[in-house]
Formats: sequence, C-alpha cells, structure tokens
Amino acid sequence: MRNFSNWETAVIAKDDAGKLSAAVDLGRPYRSLAVIVPTIDSASVTVHVTDVIGGTYQALYYISTNDGDDDAAITTAGVGGITVVFPFFGFQYFKIAVGATQTTAARTFKVRGFD
Repeated sequence: MRNFSNWETAVIAKDDAGKLSAAVDLGRPYRSLAVIVPTIDSASVTVHVTDVIGGTYQALYYISTNDGDDDAAITTAGVGGITVVFPFFGFQYFKIAVGATQTTAARTFKVRGFD
C-alpha cells in the first residue's frame, strides 16, 4: 500500500494580497504534510484546510501537548529554502498561506501528504 501522495505544487502569485495558494487536492486524506518552502520574501508559512474542495479554508490549529493552548501549524518568519512537516490530521484539501505578500516573484511550493 502506498503511504504518500504524488508531489503537488501550490503557487502563491506575486503581489497576491490574499497571500494564499490555489486549492490543492492530495487525492485522499493524509496524517502529515511535507512542504518544500522555496526562497520567499520574509514570511511565516501556514496551512489552511477544508473538508471539501470548494469549502471555506481555515487556518489549521492543534492542541499543544505541553501547555494545552491552541497553536497554529506555522513556521517562524524567514526567507524559505527549507522543508517542513506539518501535522495534517486526515485532511485532503488545503492551501498554503504566507504571512507577507510576495512582492519579488510568484512562489511555487512542493507538497506531499504521507502517513
């Protein structure tokens, strides 16, 4: 049985005021999401999820195991060039979000779900 999706792309357009990629469908639900973050204008990276492809996308939060507070699945602000793994909790549909408008170029993120 295959435990990972194909590599997909999530593109954030240059000067996109919404700072969100188009929707990505991994083909089935996965527990984790690997994201290759390209070089970006300094920003944090988060994941927005929904239960249906045309649904309302919301920031993915989880309960912290050490303090009980809700914490966003988020990177620290930076200029990218990293790979990060987000807990994905069985979602299939998502968008990549950045904390700042990408003013120098469109950004293409590579993403893959896995169990």
